[in-house]
Amino acid sequence: MDDLIFRPARPEDADAVYSLYRSLAGTPYCAWDETYPGREHIADDLAAEALCCLCEGADVVAAAAIRRWKEHDAYSFWSDGMKHPCDLMRFGVARRLQGRGIGRRFLRCLTEEAGRKGYDGMRILAAETNLPALALYRKAGAEKRGEVFSYGIHWECLELRWQI
Repeated sequence: MDDLIFRPARPEDADAVYSLYRSLAGTPYCAWDETYPGREHIADDLAAEALCCLCEGADVVAAAAIRRWKEHDAYSFWSDGMKHPCDLMRFGVARRLQGRGIGRRFLRCLTEEAGRKGYDGMRILAAETNLPALALYRKAGAEKRGEVFSYGIHWECLELRWQI
C-alpha cells in the first residue's frame, strides 16, 4: 500500500467520494444511511476546502473532512486545552481495504494536515455501535470526553490533541 497518496480533494473527486460513501452506508458498524452523507455534504466540504482523500492511482479509497463545525461547540464536555479544534467528519475507507491499516494511515495524514492548517486538536463523534472506528481513534490516542444523542444516533465524543 505504498502507492497511496494523501491530498486535498478536488471538485472532480466529488463523484468518487460520493460512490465511496454510498458503498459504506448500511454496512456493519456504519451509522450512515441512504441520505447521509449526500452530495450536498461533499459539495459543502469541498467549498470549505475541508475534504481530503487517500488515492490509489486515480481511485479515491478513503475520504474525510476536517473543519470546525460550530454545532459541536455547544457540547460542554470538550476540554479547555484546545483553542482552535477541528472536527473530523465523514471518515470512510473503502471496504476492500478495511482492516489493513489504511484507516490508521489516513487518520495520521488528516491530523498532520489539520496541524498544518493551524488546528490544535480534533473532535470526533463516532457512533457508539461503530466499534472499529472507536478502536482506531482510541489507538491513535483519542480520549473520550462525553456522549450525546444527535442526528438520531448515540455518539461517543472523543478528542485528539497535539501541539502546533
